[in-house]
Amino acid sequence: MRKLRQLIKLGWAYKIKKSASVSYPPYQFTIEPTNICNLSCDFCPQSDPNHFDSRPVGQLTIENFKTFLDKISICGASNKNLNLTLDGEPFINKNFISFIEMAAKRGYFCVFASNGTLINQEKADRLSTAGPFRASIDFSSDEKIYETIRGKKGHFELVRKNLVYLMEVARSNSNVHLDIHDITSFSGADAEESLIRMRGLFGENLPKQIRFASRQFHNFCGHLKSNGSDTNYRVCPYPWAQMAITHSGDCVPCCRDTTGRSVLGNLLEKPVMDIWNGPEYRKFRQNLLDGKPEKNLACVNCDLPFSGKESRWRIGYILRSLLKR
Repeated sequence: MRKLRQLIKLGWAYKIKKSASVSYPPYQFTIEPTNICNLSCDFCPQSDPNHFDSRPVGQLTIENFKTFLDKISICGASNKNLNLTLDGEPFINKNFISFIEMAAKRGYFCVFASNGTLINQEKADRLSTAGPFRASIDFSSDEKIYETIRGKKGHFELVRKNLVYLMEVARSNSNVHLDIHDITSFSGADAEESLIRMRGLFGENLPKQIRFASRQFHNFCGHLKSNGSDTNYRVCPYPWAQMAITHSGDCVPCCRDTTGRSVLGNLLEKPVMDIWNGPEYRKFRQNLLDGKPEKNLACVNCDLPFSGKESRWRIGYILRSLLKR
């Protein structure tokens, strides 16, 4: 019920009142374990050789993660789903599974994205007892295409074996949830046909916590050709719904600002609400309301406001989507 009340306030401020000031805490929080990755996939901003020019590489510490959880817990946020991915591969951070354990003890359900290369059997077993989680892992129906996009020979079979083991763990552990996304369409392959082939690689009678989908690719750092489908501008809801926190505590407006181009405050220095309703966040939202996203560095080249069907931008669709997160 608290989630629904917060979403109603969100919808009022974003869609009806169109206000840059908000009276509720962030609905979603994203915390970055690290911005280091062991791959440089073609579709990812990490493939840009200048990717780290804007902020240095680093890793989240146990102490700072606890501080972030403390501040999130006291701000009144109602959503207990916690996203643990921004930039980078989370398992690069040796404390990542400990983060999930710490969050689970406070009642959070952790969601994260991983390339799956580092989730060996030992880590999978530790994950299964750390707390409930949903892992989003990219895979493919085609070994050659997958390894071309990923840039690493032998990783197709490595990730396939890791996924098979995770699926077996999920059979006896309802805390383990997997979203497996097919990236084959990045090469131009038919997404629907490829998804069917990829699904067939894992047999039948899989646990209900295993879901398959095709990955949709977006241009959010200027690294891809824009996928915008039309010229109609829509106001992005992310700055009214989400706060993303880098490993160093910088708060950015959404999960697409992986290079930290729009830093709106630092959670090590201020409380959540002082940042969330502070002058930088309000200015960021107002630029979007004025139809001037180019004034926000994080929004330059992002195709989200110009993509998707019209129904995607109706308040009912947005609220239903957020309720699932």
